[in-house]
Amino acid sequence: MNINKAIRKQSASYKRSIIAMIFILIILPVVWYLSGQINIFFFMYLFVIELLILSAMSFKTKVQVLNYEVDKYRIKVTVGFPKKDINLLCKKIDIIHAEGSGSDMKLILITKSTTRNRFVRKIDIDFLRRYPYAGYHYGRFKKNNPENEYFYTVISTGGYKKYKLLDELYKSCTGAFYTEEAIAKIKEYRN
Repeated sequence: MNINKAIRKQSASYKRSIIAMIFILIILPVVWYLSGQINIFFFMYLFVIELLILSAMSFKTKVQVLNYEVDKYRIKVTVGFPKKDINLLCKKIDIIHAEGSGSDMKLILITKSTTRNRFVRKIDIDFLRRYPYAGYHYGRFKKNNPENEYFYTVISTGGYKKYKLLDELYKSCTGAFYTEEAIAKIKEYRN
């Protein structure tokens, strides 16, 4: 599977759907006004439809947005529709794990320290239950360094752009441990 082609198709599909929703958002009130059926029932019905279209647009944007910048030692990832910025230092990332496949893949980054970011959370029992394989590797690291506190963040939005981000992480975070699944996803992207 050519991931770059899938990324182009994903962005083209996103643009087409947003343009169609904007077109419907504009046309419905114009048709309602030109029809002459101006009463409270049609107004409320149109209002509900417009709200549903706006919520669909915001959900679609939330799922598709993934931007990142990789400097020499710092990674800045922006995800979601109300933008969530995640800043991480490459030398502080210990484990990178990829879970799932295709556009549903999740990237799990386990770091040594937090960067005053509310989206980087401390590892707890819920994390270990939700991601058991990443928890296994966390246990190995914690056994070797029991004094360190570990934090995690999960990147689940962006579709196929996560493959590109994973490849950039592989190039810049040389000291991190990559799980077998993450290595397989990198190979899949590069082929």
